[in-house]
Amino acid sequence: MKKQYSKELSHYPEKKGETKPRINAHLINDELVVSPPGVANLEENYIASMEKYGEDHKMFGFRRVLDDKGSVSPYEWLTYKQFYIRYQNLASGMINIGVEPGENVGIFMRTRLEWLLADFACICSNVCSVPLYDTLSIAEILYITDETEVSTIFCSQDKVNPLLNSINSTLFTLKTIIVVDDFFEADEQRCKSYGINLFYLEDLERIGRETPQNCASNADLDTVSTICYTSGTTGRPKGVVILHKNFLSAVESLKVMMDNKECTMISYKDIYLSFLPLAHIYERAVVHILISRGCAIAFSRGDVNKIMDDVHDVKSTAFVGVPRLFNRIRDGVLLELSKKSDFTSFLFKISFNSKFSNLKHGVNSHWFWDPIIFSKIKHKLGGKLKVIISGSAPISPDVLDFMKIVFSTNVHQGYGTTETTGPCSLSPLSDNTAGNVGVPLPNTMIKLIDVPSHGYFVTDKPYPRGEICVYGNGIFKEYYKSPKTTAETLDEEGWYHSGDIGMFEESGYLKIIDRKKNLFKLSQGEFIAPELIENIYVNHPIVAQAFVYGDSLNSYLVGIIVPEERMLISALQKTDLNINPETPLETLCKNPKIRRFVVKTLYKWGKVNNLRGYEHIKNVYLEPEHFPIGKIISPSFKLKRLEASKYYKPVIDFLYSETGNY
Repeated sequence: MKKQYSKELSHYPEKKGETKPRINAHLINDELVVSPPGVANLEENYIASMEKYGEDHKMFGFRRVLDDKGSVSPYEWLTYKQFYIRYQNLASGMINIGVEPGENVGIFMRTRLEWLLADFACICSNVCSVPLYDTLSIAEILYITDETEVSTIFCSQDKVNPLLNSINSTLFTLKTIIVVDDFFEADEQRCKSYGINLFYLEDLERIGRETPQNCASNADLDTVSTICYTSGTTGRPKGVVILHKNFLSAVESLKVMMDNKECTMISYKDIYLSFLPLAHIYERAVVHILISRGCAIAFSRGDVNKIMDDVHDVKSTAFVGVPRLFNRIRDGVLLELSKKSDFTSFLFKISFNSKFSNLKHGVNSHWFWDPIIFSKIKHKLGGKLKVIISGSAPISPDVLDFMKIVFSTNVHQGYGTTETTGPCSLSPLSDNTAGNVGVPLPNTMIKLIDVPSHGYFVTDKPYPRGEICVYGNGIFKEYYKSPKTTAETLDEEGWYHSGDIGMFEESGYLKIIDRKKNLFKLSQGEFIAPELIENIYVNHPIVAQAFVYGDSLNSYLVGIIVPEERMLISALQKTDLNINPETPLETLCKNPKIRRFVVKTLYKWGKVNNLRGYEHIKNVYLEPEHFPIGKIISPSFKLKRLEASKYYKPVIDFLYSETGNY
């Protein structure tokens, strides 16, 4: 029998149609962790860390964009004490201009130092933060600010006009805008015309410094910290009410896993690059965890195409990302390799296979091949990287192994949702396998329940399958002003029904199969899990994004594929299609021969990845532009399936009409 990395909750009663809950194997007396000892809120977590690691410890790094070309300054750093003074002054300034405890305050900007300053000022002044993704449409801004009755919003200069454009006769709760950049005179005049006060961040800090208030969080574990809106992949965004306890239990959970050597040790010697949206609960949970460890946090410049440059420049040792990014890194390495000599490619293959054999025994380094082959690749990410964490969506086992081998680093795969306050499971350090999302965190228990409508049962062999249900101290309180939706998701015992389909493997690992709401039937009755197919397709080097469509009126699937331009051209040059590498991608995408090539390539790839006959797409549309964020891609890069179906309906109809030719 394999080692068990999670265990059943032995005293839990047997229930028909359910597995027993599984918990982390390192829990003492099966008791879920709540928070670090003596810490009742997020400000206390910060202060405890400052006292432990020292007021002068460099904690937050940022760089200034110097010109329109994107040139940047070297990283500048704030110590624990400097950041503490700034958020205290900002909180005092908020109180001086009339922000009251218990109010909802919006934060509308990309991930940057000022985002975190605003959040801690909210914590310190006992108000609830309401993050707004910086990619939200005017309609979404209107919906969220209306529901939460936000009267004050922190924002960057580029968000002032979208905010003002969202104001209409039905929404006039907004009274104050706090701009974190220089603002234009036209913005000031427009705000005045709406009767809105406009403050500059530095001025508000000065007001707080000159007229200090008694600022300290009086929150306890069950006080609301934030209302974090879901990204709306299944309809209107829902306001997820998150407590201080929810964040703090994640902080303590990672400490327990590190202490038990089941998670890479993070300490005050480490540096982390923050670039994922702080409006997403995933990144915020990570930041609070790292603050508790004394890990320095550097913010990216905000250009997604320059993330690798930022990682390299700051020499990050810890990196948290999403599978889409890691796919691009893998594809970039392989593309560069394809330009090298046959001998270099041969050496890479030999060295990669050698390290792959070691990886099966839990070793991701090699005394000979690392300095000769892989150190140059690792240097592209600064040369210091020791841990990567992937979350938000399943990562391909091939990509996960690739990252471990090429960068000689530990890679953890996590699973969680907004409602679980970020991660609720994580693959342990001792895990040599790929394709699962690990074991429950010490603040969480997880069970599976039958989904008979889709053919998933906890009695399935060889492993139980069903809907993933999560319970514990990371689980949200409720959906804001939505008791009916809350009751549909949180049952009477407090179990969160995720809508995700999972399976417990032999070692107690959790594996994600698909979303219950996304499953559909083809005309002959087979159930299709489209996310599973899409995740397989996007792991092929020529695919950047994928949308698989089917319905009960048709017997087969079609797909919309966004090609990875450089990799597609590289692949086409190895065929007899005589493609000019200078041909624009838009022209390539319209070529019927190239479309057939993509269908055949993905068919072969699907067979390698064990897709069944009816799970292969029979026709494809090649989309030269990336899926638009906000329309069919959520700000957290998840496909909005219903919107995608509407957006591409003419294309889908065309694909079904011409399939006979393919």
